[in-house]
Amino acid sequence: MLSLEEGWKWPALALFLFLVTFGSVGLLSLGYVICILIGGMVMTFYHGRQLSQSALQMELPDLPRSKPGVLTVVNKMESSPKGKNFDRRMTGASVIDEALHEVLTYAIRDYIKSWYRQVSDHDGFVLDIRQCVQKLTITFASRTKDVDWMPFFSQRLVDDFASHLRLYRRARDGATVPPTDELYQEQVQSAFFDLEVAMEKDKCRDLVCLDPEAEKQYLQNLSEVLLFLLLPPDDFQNKTFRYILREVLVNGIFIPTIELLSDPDYLNQYIAWLCKDGSFTNESFLTVIKSSHLVGELEAVKEITEQNIAKWRSRDTGGADDAVIKQKLNSLLFVKNICEGRIRRIQEGSLDDIEEAPDICRAKNIFVLSLDEIIENNIALAVFIEFMTNVCGQQYLFFYLNVEGFRTAAGQQILDAQQRAMNGMSTEADLESLRRAAMIIYDQYLSDKASSRIKLESDIVKRTLQKIKNKNIAEDLFDEAQSKVYQILHSEQYYEAFLQSNVYLKMLQEMGLSKPDKPEDGDTSSLDEDASTKSVASLGMEDSSEETSLPRSRSDSPVTTDTAITAFISQTGMMKESDKNSGKTYAVFAVRATKTSGDEEEVSETYRRYSDFHDLHMLIQEKFPDFQCPPLPGKTIVKNMNKDFLEKRKKSLNTYLMNLMKQEVWIKYPGMKELVLKFVAPGLWEKHKSELARKMDTIVNPIRSSVKTVGRAVSTDSLVDGLGKVFKSDSNDRRALDSGKVADGLDGDADNIPLRVMLLLMDEVYDLREKNTWLRRRIVAVLKQLIKVTFGDSINKKIVDYVEFMTSAEQMAEYVRKFRDSFWPAGSLAEPRVQRDVHTKMRTRVLCKAKMLGSVSDDFRHLMGTDTIRIGTSRMFDMFQHQKLNKRFVYVFLEGVIITLFPQNKFPELFTRLHSRSDRVVNHIAKMKEKNADSSESGARKRRR
Repeated sequence: MLSLEEGWKWPALALFLFLVTFGSVGLLSLGYVICILIGGMVMTFYHGRQLSQSALQMELPDLPRSKPGVLTVVNKMESSPKGKNFDRRMTGASVIDEALHEVLTYAIRDYIKSWYRQVSDHDGFVLDIRQCVQKLTITFASRTKDVDWMPFFSQRLVDDFASHLRLYRRARDGATVPPTDELYQEQVQSAFFDLEVAMEKDKCRDLVCLDPEAEKQYLQNLSEVLLFLLLPPDDFQNKTFRYILREVLVNGIFIPTIELLSDPDYLNQYIAWLCKDGSFTNESFLTVIKSSHLVGELEAVKEITEQNIAKWRSRDTGGADDAVIKQKLNSLLFVKNICEGRIRRIQEGSLDDIEEAPDICRAKNIFVLSLDEIIENNIALAVFIEFMTNVCGQQYLFFYLNVEGFRTAAGQQILDAQQRAMNGMSTEADLESLRRAAMIIYDQYLSDKASSRIKLESDIVKRTLQKIKNKNIAEDLFDEAQSKVYQILHSEQYYEAFLQSNVYLKMLQEMGLSKPDKPEDGDTSSLDEDASTKSVASLGMEDSSEETSLPRSRSDSPVTTDTAITAFISQTGMMKESDKNSGKTYAVFAVRATKTSGDEEEVSETYRRYSDFHDLHMLIQEKFPDFQCPPLPGKTIVKNMNKDFLEKRKKSLNTYLMNLMKQEVWIKYPGMKELVLKFVAPGLWEKHKSELARKMDTIVNPIRSSVKTVGRAVSTDSLVDGLGKVFKSDSNDRRALDSGKVADGLDGDADNIPLRVMLLLMDEVYDLREKNTWLRRRIVAVLKQLIKVTFGDSINKKIVDYVEFMTSAEQMAEYVRKFRDSFWPAGSLAEPRVQRDVHTKMRTRVLCKAKMLGSVSDDFRHLMGTDTIRIGTSRMFDMFQHQKLNKRFVYVFLEGVIITLFPQNKFPELFTRLHSRSDRVVNHIAKMKEKNADSSESGARKRRR
């Protein structure tokens, strides 16, 4: 073997012989070979790197990846922009598109990728889903742009809601068990859907409301039809894709939304949020707990009251605030005693007897209304008409009212005829129309063949007939007969018997002229209105802190200056005006103001009427619109000088004034202090007659004037058509109208959208149809005046503008954002709603009901009656407590929207077919066929005879 030292000699020898043999050419050839080898290696490395990068981008499964790099690569791919850019436009409005894209991104992430990533990592399917939904939204948006939403919101929706309320009212009236019974809700629901079949004839929504499986099947069928209309044909033919999209719509959007909107607790919270803060008053709260039929509500109020009692007792350690603390404790104990007394009566089952009997017995100090005051007041007149009908004397009252209407209308028409006569125009036609109207009254009440003949002396009847046939007809031709009828009405048989009846006592309660109710439990401790209202204001919707659960008293307010000013009503009195004002008597309230500066104290006293307080209230509302003004006691149509009533009003006005005297209010609202101090300062209060006050006066005055003269509610045309007909009502026609939709029997000015809306709701909420037709027409006249004064002649345009605003791009974007924030708060899928405890739900019920009752204005209470308002509001609230019935109205609303969006398609027939599967519909159709068969058979028998 060669040693290492000799190993280099042989390569050196070979290189030497190569150079000697080939020379420079051989050296160049060797360099070429070396360069070729190096270049091949470089090309191979570069090409291999490109192939590796391409393979990684295409995610070839046969290329192994290191485990630590998998998550990094996936995250980079997710965050990297897509290779293709799609058109992001959907509705044509960028504000809506941005919100929709966010909702779509969240929906795909939580409802598609959550399961699709377990199947594949390829994004092609996800992109197809996004593109398909985008096309669907574009088609839907293009259809909505061509839709006129005005008829739907102003006519169909209101009619559907009023008809829904009618069905509930009739179902509740037909219940045979009391509301406290466990079977009550089930019985009302069953009767409701039976009545729906009678109203709709060929469909009933009981299956979708009561059976979850039927509801899901209905939504799947409806979603299939909507996807057929909105999806591109190729996408719709893909069954897998269509089924996935359908299930997302049904289970991810439709069912959760419908369940939320039909949840009574959610509706209670939403309604309470809609009502103003000032609507929760002491009176409405006490009315709710005194009329509650649920032990759960009373127990919930009692629980939160006991908690507040414990808090205030822990502070009852004496000191400067001892009087305030004891006052609040007395107020809370008063509420607790009411709840305990009401619970005891519910458990004993003695509610019906208590409620049917009037709370005031025949006391010595009962308020007596004169016959003229009864005739001039809507509520009193309606009760008096019912009483006269029961004693078979209604024809005397109807004659008196008809004559009043004739006198007013005839006087105006005769005056117009005289003016035309002065201009040389003929007046015979006008006088003949009056003569025909007078003969209608004569034929109906005075002639021998009269259908509603009244008993009068024959001489009076003859003289009245001669006056009618006289050439120069006058408006006072019935005065002699009317005077005699007035004496009959005032007799012991009618007016005096009415004063001694139970209906008169109940009427006084409804008009607010009765004495204050005594506590149910016999406790006679006084209730401070402001303290009790605030002490129960925290009904438990949220856990309030000690500082916010109960109010501060006036003495707790911070004093910012060395000068302290206080004011309160010290006493009440009666004053009489001079003869130029007919010596009218009115009540005054002595306002005592005290200004303390150091050791000096200055006391002044001035006198203010209720109208002065009302003017101040209107002025504050106008100058400080953001100020939550404390409630002012309402006006009364009938003057009440009862001592108990004046004392109650003094207490309410005192609470109102003390709220305005708070230092924190003066600091927050600059200018309030000067206005209030001017009011309590000595001297006359100058009526400001603000714009708001003028509007309210214009509204209230027609209400008052409408109860003074019956004739203002009767036009000349109605005289010619027959005055007596307005006091007649066909019970069969009423039952026929009551079984159909509300709009089927709508009368009045159908072109006036707001009047139509108000009439539809009033008819069903406050049972306006149950009142006599004459009273209903008077209320309609007042509503027309109210709408005209409040909104002017441009009311229809204002409503159109409001609907356009609610359907504008900005508002639609706001709706989408609210939907996004509800389902994906902070970008994350919302957790299932936490079930609130039963007592919290019950306190929310009380709060909602009290706010609904307190939202009704005092003027409307006087027009309709306090008890009527309470019953109507309670009926509407109770309707919202039935989740199955709420779901029915949500489906009615959804179907109405779809029919409006697709008027060319046969959706009404589709809905009829889907809802005709109910057993109720099948049985109804079978009964109708059997009834028709029996009618045909009886007709054939008659023909054979």
